[in-house]
Amino acid sequence: MGRATACSTAQPNHTRRAERAARAKDTINRTIPEILRSSPRARHGIHKAERIVEPASTSNPARSTSTHIKIRLMCSDTLSAAARLSERPFAAKRSQPSSRPQQHPNVAILNFASPLRPGGGFLDGANSQEEFLCARTSLYPSLWDSFYRLPEVGGIYTPDVLVFKDSTPEANDINKRDRFFVDAISAGMIRFPDARGHSNVGCSCGVSYCDEDRELVTNKMKAVMRIAESKGNKKLVLGAWGCGAYGNPVAEVAKIWRKVIVGSSRQRKPNAESWQGIEEIVFAVPDRNMLREFERAFSDVLATDPMSSPSERLEVQTEQAGDETDELISQIAALESQLDGATNIRAKTRIREVLAGLNKELTRGLANKAAQDDDLTLQEDEEVDDFVLSGFPSSDTEGNRYNFDEDDIASDSSEGNHSEVYEFRSKHIDSAEEQDLTNSPKFDAQTGWFNGSMDELTRMLKLNSNSGSHGGSMGSPADDEPAHDFDEVAIHDYLSKYGGTDALSEPPSVK
Repeated sequence: MGRATACSTAQPNHTRRAERAARAKDTINRTIPEILRSSPRARHGIHKAERIVEPASTSNPARSTSTHIKIRLMCSDTLSAAARLSERPFAAKRSQPSSRPQQHPNVAILNFASPLRPGGGFLDGANSQEEFLCARTSLYPSLWDSFYRLPEVGGIYTPDVLVFKDSTPEANDINKRDRFFVDAISAGMIRFPDARGHSNVGCSCGVSYCDEDRELVTNKMKAVMRIAESKGNKKLVLGAWGCGAYGNPVAEVAKIWRKVIVGSSRQRKPNAESWQGIEEIVFAVPDRNMLREFERAFSDVLATDPMSSPSERLEVQTEQAGDETDELISQIAALESQLDGATNIRAKTRIREVLAGLNKELTRGLANKAAQDDDLTLQEDEEVDDFVLSGFPSSDTEGNRYNFDEDDIASDSSEGNHSEVYEFRSKHIDSAEEQDLTNSPKFDAQTGWFNGSMDELTRMLKLNSNSGSHGGSMGSPADDEPAHDFDEVAIHDYLSKYGGTDALSEPPSVK
């Protein structure tokens, strides 16, 4: 007897890896250049990436062992956790003034980076955490070859990394209004600590790390925290760093993270560094067994209040605004009923004044809601602007390349000056119009711009006034152009006001 349903065969691992490698090449050759063309902020982030070696401490010692940092655990990938914490800049109301970067800094994420190769095995189809990030963000171009080998303590800091694909295995494109920016800290972890061969006489090896490895891992984690704090990041997404392909022990990694951030549970003195600038840390651990080790390490310091994303808070505010509108309508209806039943003139006057104020407030609220709804409807097929961004990758005839210089465009999270360069495409002129338009030395018929002084303009108008019998086109103020019916009295009065009347009595100069 045969099977009732068709048997689904799992795709071989080498086939899936080959597909990921093909998608990776398409991402860096086509998708990312298009992203950088349309997002100067992401382009600027790549330009501003920097290699940081052994960052210095910027914190003061804490006064107590209690922590001000909200620590949470999530069974998810890094980008899903960052999405819960991040603003949506493309969904923000465009008519509102932009926020200062100090008020809304990006969420910082830790990239478990290869210390030797940019992107790790991204181009080969590998699927670890770094490759996962490179396939869905603009991170990969910022990992310059000159940054490698990565420092033993420190890493690469990349601001304004644009997340443009979701966390599904297919890495589908994210709608423009749902995209967001993060800051990435790319740092490498030690590999296979049990096989490092430390056999010092004075080394008191524990379950996993020997003392030397433990100290190095501690310094690496402190460096990540120092970089985030020095760059002004308030929210940070960390994880089970090095616990996958690099073979680091999960329990030990969780304990060291705990000790670096808030101190160990048995610690009496506070840490030398309290991370005052950081407000919230989320450990994104997709493996549930690993997550349990983090739960054991952080059980007594985890935040108890539920985590809400900025988008969820915006929805709550929208619901509250709707409730306020309903309440206003109810108040207006009640006052109108009172007005109908009122007999005293003064009472009617007061009710009308209150009604006018409530109606004005209601109208303003409805108008704001309509404007916000219109602004939030952003589509991918918006009309293309009539300009080309010079020097940007894939801009018209330019190749898919990353060309950066010291005058690159500044981002929203930078204090630099904007230096956008645009090449505007001229509007098409019909052939019939083109025949009527001729250029004079002072007048450009294509743009309608007259380049000269007020006296020269007066002479040009005088010429047109004196050549009315010749006929011809009215498109250009050239010397052989026909007359226009100008009101010379009005022109004389206008030029008298600005001191140019002497030109009316002067004959036109011949050059």
